Amino acid sequence: MIKKIGIGAAVVAVAGLLAACSSSEEPTSAAPSASPTDTGIDGTGATLTIWVDENRQPAVQAAAATFEQETGAKVELVVKNFEDIRSDFIAQVPTGEGPDITIGAHDWLGALVTAGVVAPVDISAVADQFEPVSTAAFTYDGQTYGLPYATEAVALIYNTDLVGTDAPTTWDDMIAKGKESGADKPFVINVNAPTGDGYTMYPFQTSFGAPVFVQSADGSYTNEVGMGGPEGIAFAKWLGENGDKGTKIISSSIDYDTNNTLFADGKAPYTVAGPWAIAALTANGAKIAVSAVPSAGGEVAAPFVGVQGFYVSAQSKNA
Repeated sequence: MIKKIGIGAAVVAVAGLLAACSSSEEPTSAAPSASPTDTGIDGTGATLTIWVDENRQPAVQAAAATFEQETGAKVELVVKNFEDIRSDFIAQVPTGEGPDITIGAHDWLGALVTAGVVAPVDISAVADQFEPVSTAAFTYDGQTYGLPYATEAVALIYNTDLVGTDAPTTWDDMIAKGKESGADKPFVINVNAPTGDGYTMYPFQTSFGAPVFVQSADGSYTNEVGMGGPEGIAFAKWLGENGDKGTKIISSSIDYDTNNTLFADGKAPYTVAGPWAIAALTANGAKIAVSAVPSAGGEVAAPFVGVQGFYVSAQSKNA
C-alpha cells in the first residue's frame, strides 16, 4: 500500500534533521529531538545550505523557518531539478561547494557512500516514528545515512462508481468484480507494451513467492536469486494463462498512457499504479480508492518501495 508522511510530519522530521546539524563547534551529546521546539542549539551566525526540488520546497521552507527561530541559524534553500541533484552532489561536495543537506532518493545511497560524500546520521531517537522499510532503505553496512521523508509504491487503484468501495483481496475476486461492472475490461495494467514492466507487475510476482532476491530472517537481502524454482515457474505460467494467448486480461498492447486513459475513461475499473499516475487516472473525474494489490499466487503481494529523504554532506562544517 502507498504510505506517505504528511506535510506536518515532514516538517517535524526535517526540523529534527536540521537540529542534528549543530553549528556549535563543540559536539553535543543530546540526541536529536522529534520536536523542533527544544533544539538546545545556538546557531547564531551559522548558515545551513539545503538542496531541494520544487515539490518539497514548501515543507522544507516551513521546517527551516522554525529552525531559524529556535536556533538563530540561517537556512538557505537552493531549488534544483531532482534529476540533477545526485550528480551535482557527488561532484561538488569534495570541492567544498556542495550543500550541508540535500533531498535524495534511497537508491542513490550506494553511489553516495562509495563517493564518500555523505555522513552517517543518528536518527535512533525518532526511528520508531517511521516505517521500518524507510529507515532500512537509508541503511548501508549497518550505518544510517539519511532521514526518510516519504515512501511510495504501486497499489491497487479502483473506480468506486464501477465496483464500489470494498477492496478485492485476491486476483480472482478482482477479475470477477471487474467483469460484473460491465466495463470493457475487468482490469488493466501497464506492461510497457511488448517490452514488459517488471516494476509494476512485481506485486503479483511476489505473491507467488518469487522475489528478485531471497531475504534473511531479519529482513535483509541476500545475493541469492529468488525468482527461479517452482515459485517462479508458477508465476510465469500464470502470466501465460492471462496473457495474449490466454484470457488476454494482461495485454502486451497496454503501455503507460494507454493504461491511464482506459481507466480514466471508465473502460476498466481496476489498475495497478503509483501516486505519480493519480492525476492522469482521475483526469475525467473518476472517483477512486486505493488498497493493497490483491494476491494472485496465495502469498502477500509486496511491491517495490521507493523512499526519499535527506542526506547530510560529509564535508559540512556544521555536521
